[in-house]
Amino acid sequence: MIFADVKLEKSVLETVFCNIRKNFYNKIDPKVHKNVYIGRYNLRYAEPEFTGKYLDICAHFYELDKDDRAKNNGKMVVDSIRDNQRADGYIGCLEDGNELEAFSVWNHSFTLYGLIRFYEATGDEVALDCANRAAEWLISTFICENAPDILNATNDGTQHLSSIFAMMQIYRVTKNKNYLDYVDQVLNYCETTDMNLVSFDSILNLRSRKGIEMLIIYMGVLEYGMYSDCEKAVNAAERYWQEIYETQIRNTGNATIRELWTAGGNAPVLLPTDIHPNENCVAVGWVEFSLKLFAVTGEAKYLDAIEQTLYNHLVGSVEAKGEDFAYYQGNFGKKEYRTNEGMYQCCRYRGFTLFTYLKDYIYHYNGETVIPMVYTASEFNTEGLSVVQKTEYPKSFNISFEIKNQKENQKIRIRIPKWCGGYLLTIDEEKKDILPQDGYVTVELGMGETKISIEFVSGVKYQIDKIDDKEYASFTFGPLLLAMDTHFSNSLWEPVSEPFNITREEAGFETVHFKCNQMHLVDFASAGKLCPNEDVYSVFIPVE
Repeated sequence: MIFADVKLEKSVLETVFCNIRKNFYNKIDPKVHKNVYIGRYNLRYAEPEFTGKYLDICAHFYELDKDDRAKNNGKMVVDSIRDNQRADGYIGCLEDGNELEAFSVWNHSFTLYGLIRFYEATGDEVALDCANRAAEWLISTFICENAPDILNATNDGTQHLSSIFAMMQIYRVTKNKNYLDYVDQVLNYCETTDMNLVSFDSILNLRSRKGIEMLIIYMGVLEYGMYSDCEKAVNAAERYWQEIYETQIRNTGNATIRELWTAGGNAPVLLPTDIHPNENCVAVGWVEFSLKLFAVTGEAKYLDAIEQTLYNHLVGSVEAKGEDFAYYQGNFGKKEYRTNEGMYQCCRYRGFTLFTYLKDYIYHYNGETVIPMVYTASEFNTEGLSVVQKTEYPKSFNISFEIKNQKENQKIRIRIPKWCGGYLLTIDEEKKDILPQDGYVTVELGMGETKISIEFVSGVKYQIDKIDDKEYASFTFGPLLLAMDTHFSNSLWEPVSEPFNITREEAGFETVHFKCNQMHLVDFASAGKLCPNEDVYSVFIPVE
């Protein structure tokens, strides 16, 4: 493992990260999560999922900060799990007899995941023991004579399959082959059904179209493929990602309606929040899945997808103080930032998790090549190599890298975004014409200091689509989707007419601000955010 220190400088991402960290330490009561495992509950109980994510957050903030508050908060939960875990290892928290109903195995699997992450970060043996016992319960339940059908589960057979992801995490840490064999046997069984995760022909032909559930399952399939050298499993994960990208991901960087993939899912359509579109959990899962595939392949397309989702949906889904996340997000209307109190805080904890790990996906470094994965003002430091990234991205597309290198055979790969119409590159103030390969410009680094500057060329672009036989325009600026926001004097569904005369305005709280004729356009992440109880927005604007 190569140790690197990453620091965020002032930017929209740094603001969200700092708010999340502050709220983690100051606003989340660990006693609430400690109490999750005390008692047995009815079929609607889903809290252990969120506490599993909370343990993961505790683990990673301890890794980042070495702050004993993160460790002690997580330890309080781990000890409660120890005290309340059933003798046979079950920790799904449902009433006896309902171990295979509703969210039970889902709860169990996410608790297992949180435990193994806490052990990985802290070395806590209690967490490891509880995790091993939880894993053994899964094996004794589903891999035995007369075992129940693992697909006989809610959400079209996905709830129990979440154990694939959890078992790959505990295998990754312990290397206990029984855990890998569990996944192998589950996947082999699935191949005999309409949940053939490896050999499927279309995401819509699999038994389940659930969004976040299937993304979690395929993250497990991908890791199984890597650890077992099963190329078919790795290819299945890549094919699943590609079909979602081509048919589901909308201009906001997210997908699903009522939490499901749909036929023609990314076709232009007006999506009110009340039909539950663009579940925030799906956006988080999409970024996490893309990150794992990038780590395996290094392909730039995964970083393009992460950038689109991060700077549009995910920054747009977090409320101003970073305390909560929108559960669903329509492409017009009001933004509803508060999740239900007490129940279904999954988007809150998934959102918290994603931004907790933010520093991990700003740079990728394998000992020879550093790749800035997400463009934002930041610093990267490892032994013998440092990179200072100066930029106001995505407000503007000028980026400079100030590099100090004392190691041989080092290089930097600079991603050329898919939206980019061209670029100007200078190295030590000398213009260079280096053609991109596989989506990157590669620069060999000599010893000492190197300064690289790159400017991506892009203005405001527009697209005209027909929705219900009416023409609507949508606008983008680099990676940013733009939206009309009534906070700036326009009214919802006020039309805009061609030709479009677009000028840039000074931005306030918003990231970017333009005028198109008399229509005000701001970045989607900022739209409807200043006064969410009053302001409405739309990414599709009628064309007069």
